[in-house]
Parts: sequence; C-alpha cells; structure tokens
Amino acid sequence: MLMDQGTLTLKREKLIEAAGQVFAEMGFEGATVREICSRAGANVAAVNYHFGDKLGLYTEVLRSAMLARQAHVKDGHALVLSSDPKAALAALISQWFEQARESGRQSWLSRIMSHEMAQPTPALDRVVEAMEPNYRGFQSLVGQLIGRSPNDPRTRMCVHSVVGQVLQYVQSRAMVERLWPELNLNDEKQLHAIAEHIVEFSLAGMERVARSEAGRPRRRSK
Repeated sequence: MLMDQGTLTLKREKLIEAAGQVFAEMGFEGATVREICSRAGANVAAVNYHFGDKLGLYTEVLRSAMLARQAHVKDGHALVLSSDPKAALAALISQWFEQARESGRQSWLSRIMSHEMAQPTPALDRVVEAMEPNYRGFQSLVGQLIGRSPNDPRTRMCVHSVVGQVLQYVQSRAMVERLWPELNLNDEKQLHAIAEHIVEFSLAGMERVARSEAGRPRRRSK
C-alpha cells in the first residue's frame, strides 16, 4: 500500500529529528543508520529511500539545523547598514549566546559542528556555502570598526578572534565548566555578562588595531 505524501513527509521529519540527536551525540563516524532508525521508529531502508545514504541524511540534518538558526539571526547585510557598528557587534554576539541556549534543531548545530571540525566530512562544503553570507557580513562589520576593507588580513584576523572567543564557551562547554565550576552557562545573567565581556574585550582590541594601522605609513606602490 502506497503512503500518501503527508505520511512520507512525517516519516522524513522523524528521521531528521532522530538523526540530529544521534549525530550531535556521536558525530558522523560514530552514528549508525540502525540507531537513527530505531529512535525514529523507522525501517533501515527508509534512510536510503529519503536521503540516499547516511551522508545524505547528515547533510540534510546540517542544512535543516542551519536554516532553523538563520531564521533567528539578523541578516549580515542589515548589520553592515547599522549606523552604530559597535551596537551591531554587541547584538550579534548576544544572539550567538542566545542560540546556545536554544533547544531542538538549533541545539544540534553546535554539537554536530564540534564533531565536524574534528573530523570533517564531505558535507563541510555545504556548511561553508550556507555560512558564507553571514561571514561576509561580519567581515564588513569588523572592517568598519577598524577602518580596513572586509578582505584585509587584519580584518579577517579580528573576525576570527571574536568568533574564537564565542566558540570557547559554546563548543568547549564541558571543559570550561570543569575548569570553572562556578560557571553556569544555562544562567541567563552569566551568559549576558560573558557576552558583554567579549564585546568590551573585542572592541578594545580592534581599537588598538585601528590605531596601529592608522599610524603605520602605507607602502608606496611601485
């Protein structure tokens, strides 16, 4: 008996939900199709039917989680148009930490990406493709703050310095909480204080970069 489209869609969504949990816990290599299907209450053949193979399912999980997150993030181009880039930076960092407290598909992404960074899969190219617009917007924002072009090496280094501070808390959470037992990353006030510190620390660093670059004589082109 053929299943109607609504039933097929529901089964597909159940597989994505179950796979997101399993990939977040075990990474791509450790996850098995059998475990995913067991949690989804589906036949093992369902993965091949809907996604082709485990990699196809994994890629769809990443795509789905990133779309869920992007729906809650301001467009990078809107940030660039802000009349107050410092306020835009503060808002962006606060959003990143708010996302860290989300449940459901948004909560998968940070944990899955931790595995992906340690053991990249062919799906990483799709992740980069999806992330690139926001990355370009952030480059432009930081470029405004230090008076450099978005593609200037100093701009890029500042971008990754800010991102690295956030990831220290988001992707290294288990380690940080053991090193700092009083820290509770589920506490909204503590997260807000961390976000404010990263903004203050980053702006101070970028202001120093801007001053050093402004005072450095430009090389004459030959």
